[in-house]
Amino acid sequence: MHELIERYFTGTITDDEKKNLFSIMKTDNDVRKEFISTQNLCALSALLPDDNDQIKAELKLKRFKLKRSRKTIFKSLRHVMGYAAAVLIAVISTWAFMDSNKSSSEPEIVYEEFITPAGQRAMLKLHDGTTVWLNAKSTLRYPNIFTKERRVELNGEAYFEVAHNEEKPFIVSTEKLDIEALGTEFNVHAYRDRNEFNTSLVEGSVKIYNRGNQQNALFITPNEYAELVDNKLVKKSFNNMDFLLWREGVYAFDDLPFMEIIRRLELYYDITIHVKNQQLASYKFTGKIRQRDGIESVLRTLQKVYYFRFVKDEVNNTITI
Repeated sequence: MHELIERYFTGTITDDEKKNLFSIMKTDNDVRKEFISTQNLCALSALLPDDNDQIKAELKLKRFKLKRSRKTIFKSLRHVMGYAAAVLIAVISTWAFMDSNKSSSEPEIVYEEFITPAGQRAMLKLHDGTTVWLNAKSTLRYPNIFTKERRVELNGEAYFEVAHNEEKPFIVSTEKLDIEALGTEFNVHAYRDRNEFNTSLVEGSVKIYNRGNQQNALFITPNEYAELVDNKLVKKSFNNMDFLLWREGVYAFDDLPFMEIIRRLELYYDITIHVKNQQLASYKFTGKIRQRDGIESVLRTLQKVYYFRFVKDEVNNTITI
């Protein structure tokens, strides 16, 4: 059974073997626990730091390829968890088994949630080969088996490199709108608690529409983005892709208001920032920061443009400006 789990996560499992695996997991708690542990290991391995500050999941996954005994798996997992302070990620699996009256030959559906906490980022590969980068405080929910369509649910920000499949469109569902693509690369910014939505297209084409109503869909082409303004989609163009540097731990600001920068810093560094200097609200900033430099270093850089004072409360994890 361990071999089947290994083949599932390395993408070499057959359809019949996959059906057999999920059928066994339905009744065998030990096999189900091993599957979840292995899934967590694969997710964590994608976050190990490398010299170029690039996360290359396929190489990392090979390094942490499943061992030949469960003892070795848990030993590897403990080794990965040594990085928890820097690359903490929560992976939650929920099991939705099909009705017992349905044919046992049908594959069981497993819904998974991949969560990146505030201040972190991660990359994962879906079962169809699609690569997804997740920014801080983001959640992606997806099934282990795609049927007529490839639908995932996003709360947060993510960059998608969609595996091409004309017969199964790839759909990203957010609280506000759906984005559909056949094979393309695009960024989605849709934090539910911030009431924001925008989609930027790098390659291919996508259409954006209200769920269940595609008649008024908006199509965008490369170097265009769609933003929701007063509940209306507005299409604009962009000339550079610095806004995508977040995948490398670099955050770019292009003539961005100070208060918006503060909101993003709270997200990137998992800290609460109180702004009492209201004069700063009218200022805009352009530049790039590295996440690893830390919040205080970033604020000192901003001070060079418009001077202000700030005090950090380590106990309450807050900053007052």
